[in-house]
Amino acid sequence: MTRKKQMHLITRPFSHVHNILTALGFAERTQRDGCVYELTFRDPITLQDYLYQLPTKTASNGLTIVHLHKACFRDKVEIPLSAIEAAAQMMAEVEQYLSSHQPKQTSAPIDDTMNGRMANTEEEVKKLGKEMASMPTNSQVMENGMVPDPIQ
Repeated sequence: MTRKKQMHLITRPFSHVHNILTALGFAERTQRDGCVYELTFRDPITLQDYLYQLPTKTASNGLTIVHLHKACFRDKVEIPLSAIEAAAQMMAEVEQYLSSHQPKQTSAPIDDTMNGRMANTEEEVKKLGKEMASMPTNSQVMENGMVPDPIQ
């Protein structure tokens, strides 16, 4: 009996994918257009380690696509049945976690946020300067009985 291989793509935010895969024991290896998550399976009979890889890719909308159908052992040697079964069980668990757990939307979509920039134009710099000028100094904060921000 042959089993038809289905394409399994799961799209989730990177932090959600990363947290689940690292919690399951995978290690991240960054690539140009995404990451490869790697997990080592050890055969108890031969005491050999077999590296299993799960590729992910960053989509244009900033989400991470997990290519479950492309997961495979890195080495093209004969893999023991125990390692194959352990990998299949792990992939079923990965698919279950990624499919059933919907991440919470805690912030605005990536297109709406301005990451890493305080001011883009000269007008915004002047506006920010005026806002900072009205902020109390650490000594003024302490005079009011409050604790100032820690030194960065």
